[in-house]
Amino acid sequence: MDGSPPNNSTQTIDPAAVEMNAARHSIVVKAPIGKAYEQWSRVEDLPKFITPLRNVKRIDETHFSYTWHPNGNEQQGVFQIVLRVPERRIAWRSPSDGFMSGVVCFESRSNEDTEVTLKIRSIFDPPSLSRRVEEYLGNFKRLVEGDETAL
Repeated sequence: MDGSPPNNSTQTIDPAAVEMNAARHSIVVKAPIGKAYEQWSRVEDLPKFITPLRNVKRIDETHFSYTWHPNGNEQQGVFQIVLRVPERRIAWRSPSDGFMSGVVCFESRSNEDTEVTLKIRSIFDPPSLSRRVEEYLGNFKRLVEGDETAL
């Protein structure tokens, strides 16, 4: 031994020690609350508006596998739906690399308008995370307001 500290090549990351960033955005969609909630709750269709997300597949009632392409790098993981309140909110968490948790809330503004609020906590940097949340909501608005035959 030369007295130098041991080289620990394997490190575990304590999720509590990872700095989390948060972003929150809202958008009003021209769709009844039931239609907006139903579109978001089709979890396998999330890649239609969360564009870096690919290949979402149901494992069981609450767990889904996915492939994620942030910044062109492919990552795979699993997320869990931790809360569903019909026509009100859906919450999830993904404990894999790029830890993320979120909730989407739906609030009726009229018979034909629904406010959708997306809140995400992630290890992504704040400007990037905020931009992504805004982009996903814009994509969702275009999808839910679009021609249903195009889906």
